[in-house]
Amino acid sequence: MQVISTILNIAQGALQANQMAMQTISHNIANVNTPGYTRQKAVLEPQSSYTLESLKFGLGVKVDSIVQFFDAFTTRTIHQNTSSLKEYEAKASVLSYVESLWSESGGSSLAQALNEFWNAWQGVANNPAGMTERAALLEKSKILTQQFNSLSNELDGIKRNMNTNLQLGMEEFNRITRGIADLNERILAAESSQAAANDLRDQRNRLLGELSGWIDLTYLEDRNGMIHVQTSAGILLVDGNRSWDLNIQGNSIQRDGVPSDVSDRLTGGKLGAWLDIRDEIIPQYAANLDELAGSLIQQVNSLHTAGFTLSGATGISFFRDFPTAPALPNATDFKGAAAYLSLSSDVLGHPENIAAGGVSGAPGDNENSLNIAALQTDRTVTIRKWTIEDRGRTLTSTLETGTLDDYYRSLIGEMGILSEAMNEKQDFVQSLLTRLEEVRDSVSGVNLDEELAEMMKFQHAYEAASKIIAVVDEMLRSLMELR
Repeated sequence: MQVISTILNIAQGALQANQMAMQTISHNIANVNTPGYTRQKAVLEPQSSYTLESLKFGLGVKVDSIVQFFDAFTTRTIHQNTSSLKEYEAKASVLSYVESLWSESGGSSLAQALNEFWNAWQGVANNPAGMTERAALLEKSKILTQQFNSLSNELDGIKRNMNTNLQLGMEEFNRITRGIADLNERILAAESSQAAANDLRDQRNRLLGELSGWIDLTYLEDRNGMIHVQTSAGILLVDGNRSWDLNIQGNSIQRDGVPSDVSDRLTGGKLGAWLDIRDEIIPQYAANLDELAGSLIQQVNSLHTAGFTLSGATGISFFRDFPTAPALPNATDFKGAAAYLSLSSDVLGHPENIAAGGVSGAPGDNENSLNIAALQTDRTVTIRKWTIEDRGRTLTSTLETGTLDDYYRSLIGEMGILSEAMNEKQDFVQSLLTRLEEVRDSVSGVNLDEELAEMMKFQHAYEAASKIIAVVDEMLRSLMELR
């Protein structure tokens, strides 16, 4: 009877073990489309044996653990590349918009406005006394100033939008770090019984993936199963069940309300991209646009004030004089010039005050208008080109000699190169991520064909265990009949 009882216990244990294995398979199949889910498996092992008359007899099977097929190395690499992808996506999106503002394909680009401005001066040179030509010059000049003003306002708007993005992004960022800290605590409690909290770990890993899209980060898991997260520059974000918020104050980013700017230590991801755009990319475009506008004011006014109007007056500025523009610009001379640029009150609405004449001052003299028109092809103009790095802390410049149009075209060219580079990096990292995800899914993902095959295997094992019980039941009945 003892042996029969043992066989029944073995069969019962087999039924339970196979039920648990089937439950795990069902869990996998149910989560086949769940983002971040990692395939699980019931690990079976023999029960402890016992000795009877120097013979070792097995006591069946049990479920030792439920393990995850988690590829830690590939997952960490995916998180790192996710940070890069989100950074390139954010930059590419903004650069594409900036390119559209400066686009030469439309009918109202700055390049076209500059060209029409120079052509209008040539028109005045062809008929210096003609009021129609003079009125046309003023109209084209107003369009040009409006183009500069509009571009400057748009660039300022992008900077403001980046602050808005940062504000909203940090709310989501802080929600994620708090979620990771909460899951750390829940995992610690759940695994205190030595059983892995696989589903909670999946949730935490999914949050880590989301967080890596916001910033470049590093993390490690301690022996208690809790992870500690920090930025690549060492700012601690999550330590066990505690997290620290980031918040924006003006143009500064503070950690947990401490009045110290940590923005220079936030790189990668969408947050890093928005900071780069706000503090480097857009300020550099704005500075060089200001240089172009300031140089235009300086060059045109220096010639215009030397010319003569139809009434013989001289010393009149064509554009409003930029207050601080000296002969040689420096870091702050032309700041804000693009937004400031406008016609002077002397010529606005007064085409007769356009100083088209030269020294003779005669109504038909076109010497000065020819000189101003010639600025379009004057390759001796010196303009400063700015480079802004380290989130605005490093400003360097070089003096470039060429035409104003050449300077503008170089700005457009550099913008196109940077935009193309961001798109290429985005495509490359996206392709790399796709391959990495395929590698991870081959290990961690749920394959329905495999799961169904496993289900059939355990189904047959379950049926066999049931058959054992049926056979033992017949054996017991036979024994009872013997009595």
